[in-house]
Amino acid sequence: MTLSKKWYWLIGFITVFVFILLIIGFFIDEPLRRYMEREANRNLKGYTVRIGALDFHPIGLSLDLMDVKILQEAHPTPPMASIQKASASLQWREILTGDIVSNWRIEHPIFHLNFRQAKKEAKDPTSVEERGWQEAIYAIYPVTINHFEIIDGEITYLDNSPLRQVRIHDLQFQAENIRNVKSEKNIYPSPVRLKATVLNTGKVKIDGHADFLSEPHLGVKGDLVLEQVNLEVFEPFLRHYNIAVRGGTGSLDGAVEFSPHTKVVELDQISLRNSRIDYIYSPQSTGTQKVEAETAQTAKEASETEQPPPVLFKINHLEINDSDVGFVNKSTDPDYRLYVTETQFRLTEFSNHKTRGTSEADLKGKWMGSGNLGVSAQFRPEKQGPDFDLAIIMEKAQLRSMNDLLRAYGNFDVKEGLFSFYMEVGVKQDEISGYVKPLFKDLKVYDKRQDKDKKLFRKLYEGLVGGISKLLENRPRDEVATQADISGKVEDPESSTWEVVVRLIRNAFFQAILPGFEREVSGDR
Repeated sequence: MTLSKKWYWLIGFITVFVFILLIIGFFIDEPLRRYMEREANRNLKGYTVRIGALDFHPIGLSLDLMDVKILQEAHPTPPMASIQKASASLQWREILTGDIVSNWRIEHPIFHLNFRQAKKEAKDPTSVEERGWQEAIYAIYPVTINHFEIIDGEITYLDNSPLRQVRIHDLQFQAENIRNVKSEKNIYPSPVRLKATVLNTGKVKIDGHADFLSEPHLGVKGDLVLEQVNLEVFEPFLRHYNIAVRGGTGSLDGAVEFSPHTKVVELDQISLRNSRIDYIYSPQSTGTQKVEAETAQTAKEASETEQPPPVLFKINHLEINDSDVGFVNKSTDPDYRLYVTETQFRLTEFSNHKTRGTSEADLKGKWMGSGNLGVSAQFRPEKQGPDFDLAIIMEKAQLRSMNDLLRAYGNFDVKEGLFSFYMEVGVKQDEISGYVKPLFKDLKVYDKRQDKDKKLFRKLYEGLVGGISKLLENRPRDEVATQADISGKVEDPESSTWEVVVRLIRNAFFQAILPGFEREVSGDR
């Protein structure tokens, strides 16, 4: 047989072999699809996989899955994931080094999550490792994953009350060297990259490395960047912590390290702008109160054992500009809102690690839209309890803007008047020292035209309040002024710095703005 004939036979054999493989691939697709779907669901707990179509490629031993859906059995609508196409193939180059690993490419996946599904996921006692995801993937393509990427993904979260949608799109994700076949084991051998768009304008970028083999869970370390993200994207989540956000944008850059042995979040810059942010307190916020109680207990235990917090959180520089920040109290009758407009806030070197350096904060704005407000504070390392200095200057705020507060706590109205408030206080080694000085000017409480629809008793009551304020007037300047020194021990030495700050401001403010009004009026009745 001549050489040319041998080549003809070889080419013919290869052609027939390829044709047979194509025939096998054509007829095997549907049985293979049913088998893989059945085996994947046999391994999964709480979830179901549906594979619309499968295309197996005998040449190259790769496969494509089309129209894949992942459903949560408790709440199957909408599907938690709808994947247009998922492709798995061998990394032939790695086979030359003796490693059999695979590539996975997910094209145009859409991930849906609503509040009911998220709640079910959070309450499920079954860990992620026990739900059978890895086994389900192996049932579909039984080769260890080494390269994984997502192309043009989309994530949609739908909250219940009120219905609000958060959409992340143009999601691109890539992870390399997942099984660490290219290098010896080290801390974070696998490069990971992610970028996405949030609500059409915001950008999210993550660039770092991961250790997918660490136990009991993976480790990751990388840089995080958010650019011009609409703050309302966080509103559905913050609402469950009684925080309401309207409008505004936020940016940040920092670094995150999360592993079985190290948990650090260090944010170099955070900037929030043009937003309205309210903390809403109500009798129904039992969930938040429970979280606060658990947090306080955890902090107490950590303090007693002198152990650092499980997650080290640090902010090098935070600023809030041109925003409206408020506190809404729905536990009183009537409700009231205290707020600062035109907010300019700066916070530097903040950390939840009590032994870190000094943190400084300053705030400027308009109290209730009228009074000039300035606040400055220095928080030093807590070696023996809270250690800080605080100064507040608030001048010429319109009292009428605070009528809801006055009705809630003093049961009276103000028609006219200006209110100024000065406070300086320091806390060190459980000792408090300082002063508080309120100043009232041109105070008018009772007015027939304002009160013509009120009951007679209410009119008389407010008239008495107005009369009592006159007893305190500084006649030449038509002002009411008192100054009270603050000194003594911290009520609860185990309180956190923020608890002490809030308690001091709350007590001083309410005692200053209502200097015995209710007590005096009750006595005159």
